[in-house]
Amino acid sequence: MQSNISKELEMRFPPIVLLKSDEKPENAVGPKKEKAGCVMSYVAQTIAKRKTTFFGREHISCGGISVGFGWGSGLADEQAVDFQASFLSMGMDSAPDKEYYAQRLENMPKNTREMFEHGERIYCDFETAKKSIQSRPVYDEGQYVIFKGLENLEDGEIPESVIFTVNPIELTAIIQINSSFRTQEAYILTPQAAGCQAIGCFTFNENESDDPKPVLGPIDFAGRSKMKHFIPNDYMTLSMPWKLFLKLEELNENSVLQTDLWKKFK
Repeated sequence: MQSNISKELEMRFPPIVLLKSDEKPENAVGPKKEKAGCVMSYVAQTIAKRKTTFFGREHISCGGISVGFGWGSGLADEQAVDFQASFLSMGMDSAPDKEYYAQRLENMPKNTREMFEHGERIYCDFETAKKSIQSRPVYDEGQYVIFKGLENLEDGEIPESVIFTVNPIELTAIIQINSSFRTQEAYILTPQAAGCQAIGCFTFNENESDDPKPVLGPIDFAGRSKMKHFIPNDYMTLSMPWKLFLKLEELNENSVLQTDLWKKFK
């Protein structure tokens, strides 16, 4: 399948899709070890190189990816929640139990340990981080997520998420198409979330809505750092449920992209 929006925008990176599966895909690139790094490097390879990639429950390597792809909360107890909230805010300075937090850091590699000591600083304080963690949309289904180019989608496959990779002008055009049928505010979502969560659980959650909205990302520098070898820094992802993608494709037939005004930007 091809996207007419992507074709008219002459996008450098056509859309990719996220699918859920209980079976490991054949002829796909994925982690070779039981534990793997950040999934966003695999997402970036699909975006830039059009490779089909995958990631599974057995490859979970950080506190955010479980909830990101609908594999439970990833946090076993209150202590685990506090540890994650400390890391996402000010690190050691935010930790309510500094002794426990320090113990968790002891066996980490130096670079990782230093990052955890200072915190990722996605949130301004521990309380805000913890409240946000507890409000994430949580699902628990499927063993694998598969990423492939939209052009490689097979008959009968229904993606959980369609992911555009856009520069500022492309983002402007898609936002305008997405806003063209709406009369309320907040036409696009920017959750304070990891890149995998933006294209994953937050987009899954929008699929349950009668009025789904696209989700912009990655707004976490950790996730973006794993993509920068494949994707220029001035690009962002814009993910959406399949049903919204189909609606925007239909609306595009009579959209701003058919105007003389748009031709000035081609």
